[in-house]
Amino acid sequence: MDWSWETVQHYIGDPLFVNAAFVTLWVAVASQAIGIVVGLIVAIGQISNNSILRKFSYFYVWFWRGSPLLAQLFLLYFGLPQLGIYLSVIEAGLIGLGLNASGFMAEIIRGAILSIDRGQLEASRSVGMSQRATMWHIIMPQAIRLVIPPLGNEFNGNLRTTSLLSVISFEELLRVTTLAINETFRPIELYFVAALYYLAMTSVWTIIQWDLERRFGKGVDNRFRSNSSLRGILKKLIIGAKQ
Repeated sequence: MDWSWETVQHYIGDPLFVNAAFVTLWVAVASQAIGIVVGLIVAIGQISNNSILRKFSYFYVWFWRGSPLLAQLFLLYFGLPQLGIYLSVIEAGLIGLGLNASGFMAEIIRGAILSIDRGQLEASRSVGMSQRATMWHIIMPQAIRLVIPPLGNEFNGNLRTTSLLSVISFEELLRVTTLAINETFRPIELYFVAALYYLAMTSVWTIIQWDLERRFGKGVDNRFRSNSSLRGILKKLIIGAKQ
């Protein structure tokens, strides 16, 4: 079968493909947002002093990182109905992708938090800051800078991982491509079109990621490497908060 540029030109701007690409994008964004929020909670649980919470958090990460996403989607969409729990295709897709992403994000966030110099914890305690205030006002702002690069890579992969949702009949880009192939019998051309859409989305995100890294990389001050300087900064923050 000869290559058909006419097929490529027709489907590259086809409304069904454009809409499917937008569906893929919003699913990736929504599931990554779920992954960040749940991953942050789990990461805090992993470094908690509560042994039960810590063990549960490690078990959670072990399950969602260690088992295949495809199996997780099947369990959510086809397995839960046997327990009387019915999820729509959208619900199963978002929950599956979101919880799977949260397992990886938990490890990313935990690693970023633990990489912060513990001397800063001691410095913040010496000026009277609580553990919670130290975490949100001192540790997390610095950890965010460390989280952004791996977060960008995680989201980039999540964009492509959405293609697995086609196995539960989710109308995303790969599913629409498969349906079009059944009508045209032009698999190579249509997979090429789908690949172009994925490349376009990941390329745009790469540019956004570079900008985020540049923006959050600003203002990194060597003063935070000095406990004595940090005490002075913390005292100013506390005095300012009281005023």
